[in-house]
Amino acid sequence: MVTPAPEPVENSQDLGSTSSLGPGISGPRGQAPDTLSYLDSVSLMSGTLESLADDVSSMGSDSEINGLALRKTDKYGFLGGSQYSGRPESSIPVDVARQRELKWLEMFSNWDKWLSRRFQKVKLRCRKGIPSSLRAKAWQYLSNSKELLEQNSGKFEELERAPGDPKWLDVIEKDLHRQFPFHEMFAARGGHGQQDLYRILKAYTIYRPDEGYCQAQAPVAAVLLMHMPAEQAFWCLVQICDKYLPGYYSAGLEAIQLDGEIFFALLRRASPLAHRHLRRQRIDPVLYMTEWFMCIFARTLPWASVLRVWDMFFCEGVKIIFRVALVLLRHTLGSVEKLRACQGMYETMEQLRNLPQQCMQEDFLVHEVTNLPVTEALIERENAAQLKKWRETRGELQYRPSRRLHGSRAIHEERRRQQPPLGPSSSLLSLPGLKSRGSRAAGGAPSPPPPARRASAGPIPGPVVTAEGLHPSLPSPTGNSTPLGASKETRKQEKERQKQEKEREKERQKQEKERERQEKERQKWEKEQEKERQKQEKERQKQEKKAHGRKLSIRQKADGPPAPNDGGDKSSAAEARQDAYF
Repeated sequence: MVTPAPEPVENSQDLGSTSSLGPGISGPRGQAPDTLSYLDSVSLMSGTLESLADDVSSMGSDSEINGLALRKTDKYGFLGGSQYSGRPESSIPVDVARQRELKWLEMFSNWDKWLSRRFQKVKLRCRKGIPSSLRAKAWQYLSNSKELLEQNSGKFEELERAPGDPKWLDVIEKDLHRQFPFHEMFAARGGHGQQDLYRILKAYTIYRPDEGYCQAQAPVAAVLLMHMPAEQAFWCLVQICDKYLPGYYSAGLEAIQLDGEIFFALLRRASPLAHRHLRRQRIDPVLYMTEWFMCIFARTLPWASVLRVWDMFFCEGVKIIFRVALVLLRHTLGSVEKLRACQGMYETMEQLRNLPQQCMQEDFLVHEVTNLPVTEALIERENAAQLKKWRETRGELQYRPSRRLHGSRAIHEERRRQQPPLGPSSSLLSLPGLKSRGSRAAGGAPSPPPPARRASAGPIPGPVVTAEGLHPSLPSPTGNSTPLGASKETRKQEKERQKQEKEREKERQKQEKERERQEKERQKWEKEQEKERQKQEKERQKQEKKAHGRKLSIRQKADGPPAPNDGGDKSSAAEARQDAYF
């Protein structure tokens, strides 16, 4: 039987004295308290008591922490809790999984080509789900954190050695035990999972001192740590904070508030009934969507669904978060039957805290998300409109984050703009460029070097020209027939591609306008129906009043005229008439 923890887990002093998480945090390394009691106390704190010792027969030796046998974990490493997968899920056949892995490995070998020329195929494969064996590598390629790590070799260790701001370190230390306490990686206080999480969050506060630490970063970093080492997880977190969700974790949370207004405007298109109900109940979007967006649903959905959402998020960007939230609200508050149980604000918030299980299941959710017509262009258009309203009502934003990039392709294109590829035809200053240029020109008739300048050891292979026999000379741009820029065929293909993109964009805008027109017509029809109903209601009330007045007049005649008053005052007569009317 599990005994409750002898002291509360929120005691930050106790956390500092029993763990070795970083500089200045004392305590014997590797010693953890009774893990079952610890998890039990955490569950009591959160109000979701799920004892891990209710079934002793299920305890096994598959997972042990300091000699304590724990319940067998699920396929994702969870020991219990709301995200524990108790029942075995349908697995993909081995041959299909192997084929998917081979396809992803082939994409990794030519990643730039796939992103620039066959991005739709990459997006389709991300929507099908990245193979679990390659998920960590795929997330790094999609977010371009792999290249960022290579460009900043040794930077993470340097940030680790820096002292850090005690203000942030104390808050991080208190938050460690709250991150997935039912996962085997973070179950033991002071274990390797919590140590790595501390390292990542501390390094980020030093890397971005203007932002510091936000509590919502901890679960995001924890999810990354479940799939990759600390250094790789750190640079992946940097890309999420800088490129995918800029400003989300800054002081004031202005970016998440602005996205809340964008989301509410999109909800009016996706589910007018849910939008009308939330507006009537005066429930601000930040009350329910903040944790969804900032944690990327890591605390909300079943774990299989979390991974599928993250696969699509790394590929397509923030529009996936908007789509998932719209699907959840549409299937929670999007019908009259569901709204009958949400008569007030409290009932509505309870419903949003306990979302229907059916709409959160992996296959159902992915199907709904991929078919919801919310595009990057629509989000950016709403962003411009809501930003204008914000400035009119609240003034300028206090924090101005960098431009948000919608997914891996946008990140790849920005990288190409900032670092254009240097090929042999575009780089005249690189020696490899000279050699390749000489090899291409070997088929022609290159002018031989002057005899006096030749080396005595023999002829110089190819048309490589040397000055004083020491350094390769630069060919004259005016005397070279090879074009310096891209070839005509390449420029033609690029123009054709841009033309096709413009046509597709026009078609999308046309479809969007058609949907807006239909939505306006539907709203107009609803307003007319509402007016007609109100008119009928008023007519019915009028008829009821007339009928009631007739009954009173008939009853008054039957009772006889009222006795005359001596004073004959007019007020009593008026009261009699008023009584007769009502």
